[in-house]
Amino acid sequence: MLRLSKVLNKHSANIRNLSILRTKTPKYDTVFEVGREIEGFVVKEVRPIADFQLTALRLEHQKSGADYLHIDRNDTNNVFSVAFRTTPKQSNGLPHILEHTTLCGSKKFPCRDPFFKMLNRSMANFMNAMTAPDYTFYPFCTENQSDYYNLMSVYLDAVFNPMLRESDFRQEGWRLEHKDVEDKNSPIEIKGVVYNEMKGVYSDNQQIYNEHFLNNILPSNTYGINSGGDPNVIPSLTHSDLVAFHHRYYHPSNSRFYSYGNFNLGNHLKFLNDTFLKDCLTDLSIKQETKVPNEKRWTKSKRAHVACREDPMVPKDKQSSLSIGTLWSDITNTQETFELAILSRLLLNGPNAKFYKTLIEPNIGTDFSAATGFTDQTRDTFFAVGLQGLNISDFERVESIYEDTIKSVIKEGFDNRDIDNILHSVELSMRHQTSNFGLQLLYGTLPIWNHDGNILDSMCVSEKIDEFKKKLSNQPNYLQSLVDKYLLNNNHKLVMTMSPENNFEESRKENEDKLLKEKLAPLTDADKENIYRQGLDLRKQQDATQDVTCLPSLSLNDLKKTTDSVPLIRENINNTPVFIFPQPTNQVTYFRSLINTSHLSDDLKTLIPLFSNVVTRMGTRSMDFRQFDQLVRKSTGGLQMSQSIIDSPTNLFNMKESVILNSHCLDKNVDEMFDLWKQIFTEVTFEDENRFKTLLQEEASSLANSISGSGHMYAMLCATAGINPIDAQRETYGGLQYVSTMKKIAQIDDLTSILKKLEEIGAKILNKNTMKCSLTVVENNSTAIKGLESFLNTIPGNWNQLNEYNKIDKQDNNVKCFHHVLPFSVNYCAKALPGVHYVHKDFAPLKVLCKYLSSKYLLPTVREKNGAYGSGASLSMSGSIQMFSYRDPKPIETFEAFDGVCNWVNNKKITIEELNEAKLAIFQGIDHPVAPMSKGNALFFNDMDQQIKQEHRNQIMNVKIEDLLSVANLYFSNTNFSKALIGPANNDIHSGTNWNVTNHEDL
Repeated sequence: MLRLSKVLNKHSANIRNLSILRTKTPKYDTVFEVGREIEGFVVKEVRPIADFQLTALRLEHQKSGADYLHIDRNDTNNVFSVAFRTTPKQSNGLPHILEHTTLCGSKKFPCRDPFFKMLNRSMANFMNAMTAPDYTFYPFCTENQSDYYNLMSVYLDAVFNPMLRESDFRQEGWRLEHKDVEDKNSPIEIKGVVYNEMKGVYSDNQQIYNEHFLNNILPSNTYGINSGGDPNVIPSLTHSDLVAFHHRYYHPSNSRFYSYGNFNLGNHLKFLNDTFLKDCLTDLSIKQETKVPNEKRWTKSKRAHVACREDPMVPKDKQSSLSIGTLWSDITNTQETFELAILSRLLLNGPNAKFYKTLIEPNIGTDFSAATGFTDQTRDTFFAVGLQGLNISDFERVESIYEDTIKSVIKEGFDNRDIDNILHSVELSMRHQTSNFGLQLLYGTLPIWNHDGNILDSMCVSEKIDEFKKKLSNQPNYLQSLVDKYLLNNNHKLVMTMSPENNFEESRKENEDKLLKEKLAPLTDADKENIYRQGLDLRKQQDATQDVTCLPSLSLNDLKKTTDSVPLIRENINNTPVFIFPQPTNQVTYFRSLINTSHLSDDLKTLIPLFSNVVTRMGTRSMDFRQFDQLVRKSTGGLQMSQSIIDSPTNLFNMKESVILNSHCLDKNVDEMFDLWKQIFTEVTFEDENRFKTLLQEEASSLANSISGSGHMYAMLCATAGINPIDAQRETYGGLQYVSTMKKIAQIDDLTSILKKLEEIGAKILNKNTMKCSLTVVENNSTAIKGLESFLNTIPGNWNQLNEYNKIDKQDNNVKCFHHVLPFSVNYCAKALPGVHYVHKDFAPLKVLCKYLSSKYLLPTVREKNGAYGSGASLSMSGSIQMFSYRDPKPIETFEAFDGVCNWVNNKKITIEELNEAKLAIFQGIDHPVAPMSKGNALFFNDMDQQIKQEHRNQIMNVKIEDLLSVANLYFSNTNFSKALIGPANNDIHSGTNWNVTNHEDL
């Protein structure tokens, strides 16, 4: 389950830049004419949307007044969602905790946590529940029709008929409980899944900044509080508050239903009406009560400041942020919002953008501030720009640059080429293909729909482009007029700063302790006895065997028996291996290339990730980086290069060290795309040190900011590096070691030596010597093949790769436990054990066992009992067994759980039903929808042909219970393990074990 923070919302795909699958939408049956009544619903509007080759239907339920949006499209990945407008008045996390608690059991499905149990009884490729600042929604996606109605039943009963047991509220929200549940003499603590989740959120400076920015620029209504919950306020929420909120706002009259895909709408409506809505009555007062009014515009600007923790991964004198934001349009004005989104991109995106030139290139800070961007997810949209990685002394300078930039834009206007490039990107994104279009469409329309905007209008992108072009033609200074209105002469302006406080973490802990004392002070002996009894009761419920027979489930017989084949044409062009995958690409050409880098020296290999990040953004001998970027945006969706280590599916400790090239374009622009790659290969230059410093600062800042949100990934990589030599390489190139390396390089004054090494890397790998290529194109697209041939004819080198894989010797490491001390209030734990390679006979049973452990052991133990936000086990392609926890308050207990796997498995009677559930969960990943552009990836990158994939499928199907017991005792009892912990100092965890402690605050 996920809380949609401002940052997540801001970067979610929206309707203005969604991609599509190539489909043909049939004319909708005349039964769905406007005004017709079908299964209790009245058709309000039917509109074909040619831009996305779909038909949109808007309906309303007659009795309840519920809204319904159906998207009819020839897409097998069908989506369903139910949403409610939830506008809390306090920061006690009520809608967030309710989102969790509704999924803990319902009238028809009274077992504990049916949501998590359905993860293993379904073929859904997406299941979640999310809380935004002003709405809560429950979406899922599946290709199986029986599965679709199974999930509809569970989801709808959860939201309309939840049990809302107090014990579930205490588990998911907050509770007072003894540290040791069975020892009434142990101290009483505040526990709870959401409580600990939000403590983790408040450990992230960027999250703190974003939340406060939203609260301060829209202070008068629901956006002025934290819908996810402030850890200091969450313990004020009561169970009765939760029940009352649900009774009032989870009402059909406040609901918005969404369905998408090729399943029959009439069946959806009948199921919904007969099962849940036919006896409901309309309550129009709910929508009026939850309606979010426009923010009253200020008459003068305001300022705000927020404190944060010191970040040891960032230089001490560069840890402040400043952002300047102004309120823009009403989200329901979809035309203006579309135009303002274009304006935002002109101001911010890429080296030719106005604020990029004036704020980023002078290297005052390290990157744009976290709040930077156009936020079109709230009732009033807003724009913000600023810098992070600042010294406090630069605040006034940034504000001055902001004002000067706005005045310059009004005076000089925008380059028409940049406007055309943005419109080109919109056209390309409309053709670009994804496998989850229906879900992305929901993300884009729901914020508008939530405020009663015209969602069908919002989908008509071509009409909006035409209207925008008409305005530019009639009023050449139209964009400047928007800048004048919304930036220069806008009194609703917020200037917000953030700086670290030396005692921030101490103050947070003092507030936490104070809150606990306030909760404990009025307790009588009887109250304390009740807390003890409640703790025992909750533990008893958590330990109880659940009767899940009430839950629907697919069976393995519902799955396909064979792996889908992918058409392939192998060519050899200019002695270079080329894979051509004919696919319905909707007039888009997709190019990928793999260049082996194993021949580079170790000192150069450590810089490959940095090289890959900057090489397409440095410019060439004939064009500076701005000119080159302009051509890239004119003709392509971008040129990307990334470092990659690819494991051999057939041999352990064998890997391909590579860089991957990736780009796509409209078919008509294929020659221009390959010409741009040719210039990178033959003319790239690393002479502009200032440009390089800018890109370096961005990279170092981005890496430092990523740790708190992806701590479990860093922990797993750190742990696997201790037992697997290939993962040790990954840790060097992408783990905390790489984060530290980038921090050090970013502080070097003279970067000449680094630039020379990057130039040397380019000389060694930008050729055909170890290069193979892939094209995914519509069948018989000879133009793309000729374009690739021309590219290969003009770059140096000749294929001489005898073996793409190289074997890495395993190195003994006496230190097996690593603690990275960072000032977080929660922990990220991981344990790694040696496993086997992909085609090994034990890979399949280990994979099934990991799924089984995740749902039956780690989830109940680490999440439900210990309060971590998440926990699981997995088996990587490198052959490493991994267990992890996320935002974990109890690392000692978690490592005990990791160590106790064998005992638990041997004492647990595994049933055939549980085995099949674990297999079903694995096939969710194997059989998930794949976009045409990605269908050849497994073969091209991983050398996994149809035979290997089919054998793996058969092995998963044939795993038996005794196989799980065998591999559990063989692999999980291995004393050759490694552990990693990312989090605050913890002396207790180090006792009795040799831990390598890295205190990043001391570096």
